[in-house]
Amino acid sequence: MRPRGDRGRILYLSHNGLTEPLGRRQVLPYVVGLAARNFELTVVSFEKAETAVPDVLARVNDMATAARVRWKPLRYHNRPRLVGTVVDIVQGLAVCLRLARHNDLIHARSTVPAFIARLTSRITGKPWIFDLRGLLAQEYVDAGHWPQDGWVTKWTASAEAKLLRTAHGLVTLTHRVAAELPPPARAAQDRPTAVVPCSVDLGVFQPSEAWRREVRMELGLGDERVLVYSGSLGSWYQLGEMLDFFEAASESIDGLRFLLLTPHIALAKPAIQARRLESRVVVRQLGPDAVPRFLAAADAGICFLGRYPSKIASSPTKYAEYLAAGLPVVTNGWIGDAARLAGEAPWILVDEFLRPAYQQAAARLSVLLATPGPTRAACRALAAREFGLETAIARYESLYRHVLSR
Repeated sequence: MRPRGDRGRILYLSHNGLTEPLGRRQVLPYVVGLAARNFELTVVSFEKAETAVPDVLARVNDMATAARVRWKPLRYHNRPRLVGTVVDIVQGLAVCLRLARHNDLIHARSTVPAFIARLTSRITGKPWIFDLRGLLAQEYVDAGHWPQDGWVTKWTASAEAKLLRTAHGLVTLTHRVAAELPPPARAAQDRPTAVVPCSVDLGVFQPSEAWRREVRMELGLGDERVLVYSGSLGSWYQLGEMLDFFEAASESIDGLRFLLLTPHIALAKPAIQARRLESRVVVRQLGPDAVPRFLAAADAGICFLGRYPSKIASSPTKYAEYLAAGLPVVTNGWIGDAARLAGEAPWILVDEFLRPAYQQAAARLSVLLATPGPTRAACRALAAREFGLETAIARYESLYRHVLSR
């Protein structure tokens, strides 16, 4: 396949597999969109055994082929954790050294691919972009996996700082983390950078009365107001506090129900049972293709994370998906750039896990739910402005162009 224009040939490395829900919602759409703008992309991804099943592999391969994207899936190793990561780096390096000869730029999505990209760049001389998805060392500390003063934490943080200093281009999910990076990383004033929050295809996630009726009938929800949470549980995800908010909001929003869309049902059910909320909370595990339909059945979305240092770098995918589905967002101001949107009508911040803060936020939410049409329009407008997929792709395109022109 010859290049289809003068935009460049990109070797794209992702430690998230394209068969994972995150890969299909946050990697593949960007890759397909960039390919449509005449970049020639080769994607190397690390696929987990539980998601890389034959039918999903075939579907992703068909999508990549239709977009004229080359895809090289590799096996993801995670046991034992550190050894598995080293194995991924070694096999990824072997593949990328061979592929880099035929590409102009290496795009490393997250820290492990950044190790591979930097080594490949040093050997081949090809420029590379560090697409920082989070502060890896601090995230493992915050999740309770590593001690703050452990040697693995210190080594990873030091290596991550070196990657930030040496990348030829930098992407962050938030303005806040870009401003708080270590001084040597910020010092490269002339280095091309971009802030690209997790984005959404507004044609996939959208309000739909047909979906709303179908899903509500399936779940037996009727005309009740529905608060939804979509995503993982455990680690820094604050299920207990979200249930606290739900109970407080139920006092001012009659008949409120809570819909939990999560793969971690085993974590959700004991918390719900302990509060005797079984009759008011519905829990479902969904494939990624079903999420837009179920969000369309809700009235508002929630996302509470713990107040951890690593969260300055976070841009939850669910923000964009809630808004695109026409749902106002209830969240915490310490998460990434959430505080920057505090003045937006469909954006409700809870800055303390205390009942008065919940009640104040619930009162604002109740007002929004009283005018569903204007509220959905405001949500969609905010999604398009801050989290639109086309805006994200344009920022990546501009960054590629700047790095390739240097």
